[in-house]
Amino acid sequence: MELEWSVFLWSSICISVVLLFQYLHAEKARNTATSPLPPGPRRWPVVGNMFDLVGEFPHQTLAKLAPKYGAVMSLQIGAVTNVIIQSSKASKEMFKNHDLIYSGRTVTEAMKACGYYQGSMAFAQYGPYWRTMRRLCITELGIVKRVNETIPLRKENIDKMLQWIDEEAQARGVVHVAQFVFLMNFNLLGNILLFRDLFDPQSKEASEFNKRMDEISKWAGQPNLADFFPSLKWLDPQRIQSKVSQEMKGALQIVSGFVKERIEDRRSGKQTQRTDFLDVLLDYEGEGEGEPDKLSERQLAIILLSLLSSSSCMCRVKKSPYGKMIPTDRAGFGLIWFIA
Repeated sequence: MELEWSVFLWSSICISVVLLFQYLHAEKARNTATSPLPPGPRRWPVVGNMFDLVGEFPHQTLAKLAPKYGAVMSLQIGAVTNVIIQSSKASKEMFKNHDLIYSGRTVTEAMKACGYYQGSMAFAQYGPYWRTMRRLCITELGIVKRVNETIPLRKENIDKMLQWIDEEAQARGVVHVAQFVFLMNFNLLGNILLFRDLFDPQSKEASEFNKRMDEISKWAGQPNLADFFPSLKWLDPQRIQSKVSQEMKGALQIVSGFVKERIEDRRSGKQTQRTDFLDVLLDYEGEGEGEPDKLSERQLAIILLSLLSSSSCMCRVKKSPYGKMIPTDRAGFGLIWFIA
C-alpha cells in the first residue's frame, strides 16, 4: 500500500512540474509574440480556458461568448492556443483570401499511430502528396462518368444485401441490419477500388475489420490530454495512442493483404484487363516537383484503409435500453431506417 501511494505521489509531482513548465513556456511565448491575439476570456494557469467550455455542446457555449468577445476570439485549451471564427465574413477572409495559410490541419496524437496521418489524404498536410492524392481521387472516383459507371455495382450490392437480410430473417427471425449495411458498403467500395467483393456475411475478417475501425473511431474521438498538453505525449496518460496503434495495426494488416495479393497477381500475370483504383495507384509515377516517385505498399494500404473505413463509420451501433441494436450516428440511423 505504501509503495502504491509513493508511486502515485511521485507521479503526481512529476506531472505537476511538467505542466508548470509547459504553462511558463506558453506564457513566455505569448508575451513575446509579435502579433497580439484576438480577445478572449481570461486564462487560468495550466488549464487555460477549459472551464469556459463547460457544457454539453461546445459550439453553443462558443456562440454565447461571441457577443462579448466578438466573432474572432482566442481560447487557450491547456497549453494550445486556438483562434475561434464565428462569422461568415471572417470565414471568407480566412478560407478564400488566405486559404493556403490555413490549408493545413492539426493532427491529433491518436492519428499519428502507425504513421496513418502521413498516408491518409484526410490528415496529410497540404503539399505535393496531398495534391497528388486529391487529383487521383477526383479523376478516378469523383467525375460524373466514373460515378455513373458504378450504378450497376450499387444495384447489385443492394440486391445482395437484401438477399442476405432475407436469409438471416428466415434463419433467425432477428436481423442485425447494421452488420449487413456495413458489408454492403464495404463490398461496394471493394468493387469500386478493387473490382471484387471483399467479404461475405460469414467472414471473420469483416467482423474483425468493423470492430477494429469501430474502436479506432471511439478512441480517436476521445478528448486526449496529450493533444492539449504536448509535453505529456511521451507519457500517453490515457493510453489512447497505444490503443489506437493496436487496432490500427490489425486493420492495416487486413488491407495490406489486399495490396500484397494484387501485387502478386500482377507479377504472376493473373491481372485482368480491367483497371481499378488500386491498379492506378500501383502504376502511379511522380512527375511534378516534390511528388513521390512511387507509392509504397504501406502508403497504398493507408490510402485504401482511409477510403474503406467510411463503410464502418456509417454503421456504428450500440445497444438500447430495450435490447435492440441502434446506430450511434445520424448517417447510419437514416440509412438503416430507410432500408428497414
